[in-house]
Amino acid sequence: MTTVANRRSMMGLYSGNTCIRSHQVRIVLAEKGILTEINNIDDSTIPEDLMALNPYVSLPTLIDRELVLYDSRVIIEYLDERYPHPPLMPVSPVD
Repeated sequence: MTTVANRRSMMGLYSGNTCIRSHQVRIVLAEKGILTEINNIDDSTIPEDLMALNPYVSLPTLIDRELVLYDSRVIIEYLDERYPHPPLMPVSPVD
């Protein structure tokens, strides 16, 4: 996780078309109805801005205002906490 100096007005996602973890994040975004600017990245050409944001240059990478997240599990948990409705998991572990 890292921070970005300039503020973005819309959440952005660097995503790979053939990346299963990117697909998981896109499913969560769709299920929650979150509007996101999605940048599909070709594996052969990595943009310089992604290299500057993510030290691992991994996909998916989510940018929300000054926050940069680059692990799909962390991204999904963040989205579920920031946008609690509809929840991805039941409130009670017994449900």
